[in-house]
Amino acid sequence: MLKRKKQEKIFLESGEEFTPELEAELVAEAERGYDLSKAKLHVRTRPLLPGSPIPEIALRLSEAEIDAVQRRVEKEGRPFGDVVRELKRRTDS
Repeated sequence: MLKRKKQEKIFLESGEEFTPELEAELVAEAERGYDLSKAKLHVRTRPLLPGSPIPEIALRLSEAEIDAVQRRVEKEGRPFGDVVRELKRRTDS
């Protein structure tokens, strides 16, 4: 006789339980396709390596500021953080 492994409950960040019904709903949504024009950009940086001389800080930007930085990133092919640091240096001058 096979022993069934007890299923562990999974919860989303919102606290909602991830059920088979929710899974089916999310799969159906993905198969229909996403409207990426409504997506929000979330920039996450990697943690600094031990001994790194530059501390990491959290920075809140408005949607307009994020859009402006993202346009420069795409136009210049530079990392998001590099563009933000350059803009900060300009305001410090």
